[in-house]
Amino acid sequence: MNANKSSRKKRSCFELAPLEKKALSSIFKTILEFGRAPTVEELELSMKESGSRVITILDELEEKDLLLRRKGTQQVVSIYPFSLTSTKHQIVLEDGKALFAMCAVDALGMPNMFNKNVEVISQCEWCKQEITIEIKNGEVTTRSHPHIQIWNLERQEGPSAETCCPVISFFCSDEHFREWQDKNSDLAKKGQNNALDQAYPDIRERWKRYGETVGVRGKKS
Repeated sequence: MNANKSSRKKRSCFELAPLEKKALSSIFKTILEFGRAPTVEELELSMKESGSRVITILDELEEKDLLLRRKGTQQVVSIYPFSLTSTKHQIVLEDGKALFAMCAVDALGMPNMFNKNVEVISQCEWCKQEITIEIKNGEVTTRSHPHIQIWNLERQEGPSAETCCPVISFFCSDEHFREWQDKNSDLAKKGQNNALDQAYPDIRERWKRYGETVGVRGKKS
């Protein structure tokens, strides 16, 4: 999720109708348990709503840029912070289950949204070297590189999953960010780079609030 959405998009994350929260909670629980999104029929059962009402709620959530469906279907392919197709940002839970985040920011936000300990496995956008970040009890406890950077797009055009998320990335060092910046100046000037320690506190708090809003910040298992 882009950290710099318009004010309308920012507000939409926390201005959710009760049935929207219920739908999000049901989808997240299914993803965490089975690694996939529920079908409309499964949401009908869990929400005790008609199929047409479920689809209307999904329409509303997609309009708020909180999920994305495969074009022409009701199949959810991404729902912040998760991608249901593989990305370069993997989240490994304590039980060994591996899920995928939409972008670098979402990978750091997920453990705080769901109150879970995780290992984030990603890569440097410049050299492609593996980057790992371990998060326990909301704190970064270990990291593979001492000076990890996060580059974030400042403006989006269209759904985040299709526009900004694919380019929000980690770098293993400031030097590698600057090398990438030199080669990608047109894109680089559209965003902002921050050190992990500088960016993480705000990411943690925003995703924690979202988890509380949706009601998915359970006790740590």
